[in-house]
Amino acid sequence: MIITVWGIYILRQQESYKSLVHKESKALLTVSLDDILLNQFFNKWKISQKESLNFGKRLSKLQDNGIDIKANVFLFALEEHPKNFYAFFQLKDKQQFLFFLKEVIQVDSIERGDDSGMTYAYDRANKMAFVCRGNDLLIGVGFDLDKKKEEMLQLIQSKGDMVIIKQFIADPSTLTGQSVRYSDLSTKNYVEFTLKGDQVDVYGEFTSKNWNFPKEFLVRELASTQYIAKAWVNIPTNQLKNKLKQAFAEFPMMTDSLIKHLDGSYIDIEILKNKVTQTDTIINYAVDENFETVEEKTLYNTLVPEIRITMRGDSNLNKFLPNKLFYQWFKKQDKGFSILSTSQDVNRLNGKYKKTDVLSHVAIHLADWPNEVKVSTILVLKTLVSDLILSLKVVKQDRLVLEGTLKDYSH
Repeated sequence: MIITVWGIYILRQQESYKSLVHKESKALLTVSLDDILLNQFFNKWKISQKESLNFGKRLSKLQDNGIDIKANVFLFALEEHPKNFYAFFQLKDKQQFLFFLKEVIQVDSIERGDDSGMTYAYDRANKMAFVCRGNDLLIGVGFDLDKKKEEMLQLIQSKGDMVIIKQFIADPSTLTGQSVRYSDLSTKNYVEFTLKGDQVDVYGEFTSKNWNFPKEFLVRELASTQYIAKAWVNIPTNQLKNKLKQAFAEFPMMTDSLIKHLDGSYIDIEILKNKVTQTDTIINYAVDENFETVEEKTLYNTLVPEIRITMRGDSNLNKFLPNKLFYQWFKKQDKGFSILSTSQDVNRLNGKYKKTDVLSHVAIHLADWPNEVKVSTILVLKTLVSDLILSLKVVKQDRLVLEGTLKDYSH
């Protein structure tokens, strides 16, 4: 039985290498469906044999879609910095597929061509689109796909521009060792996501001849426990410094002066679980018995998150950091670092620093992230992941390695 299952698995892998991609593809997104589903099945089997069998039944219903789905799906992109990917499939039953689109996917519209024999379907969010012609099916995923309709219609009619993945990549099995892999074909940069039970491991490698990163960085030691989020980033290049300037430009601060006094190489943030009290003043105006306007001050206390932000800069940097932006900020100058905190006790903070080869690091307990702090990307991640940890390390002056974990992605 095991030998039979393994033989089917290998055969499906080999068959998937006949999938079509465009011969001028700039990037590939590979989804190893069989590996993902096997991981899910065995993970649920460890928890409960009944749950794993129920998973198998639900999966069989989901696969009842009229599409011949291979062990691996190869999605290709035609742009240097892609926002959209396409994949070719073969239909087993077109009517069953159209029923699946309408009842399961619940697309917003299905358009049938009069003479071309083509059918086009999409959702109004413009993140999925489908074109079929005969038994050929092209699926698009990404953003703003409403602008890509003509491109998709041309792609499904230009089969001469397609090659099988085995001819396009010398060894396609290198793309399918992990659950999901993004590969930039011009730079050879890639990032992989490997499903392991209730977590996803992240790994990537990035190189550029234009990089000349230092091998070591000085960073502040951030909280090891009782935090919601913490992150640091070193910014040793002018390109990254300009991106930082653009980010600061969205805030009501004197950006040019701030950047001038930053040495451009370091910033960190930590959001702690505890809250601190801030006292503010409400000023009202009233008319006294002499009919003169008088000022009345009322003090009130509010609980706010304890947040610390650190930047490396010269002694004049503090002058250009805000005293109030969303919250009140208290400042401390410490060994060439300017520390902002929502706590008045910032002067008691004994900053500790260490050397590291990590260019940037982020750790977020998404399960603890407050819903009232409406950072859209984090709120979306919170529906999928309980914890996120990512580190970008310098291994050579022109090479970076990304490592991390997404824990309890089913949270």
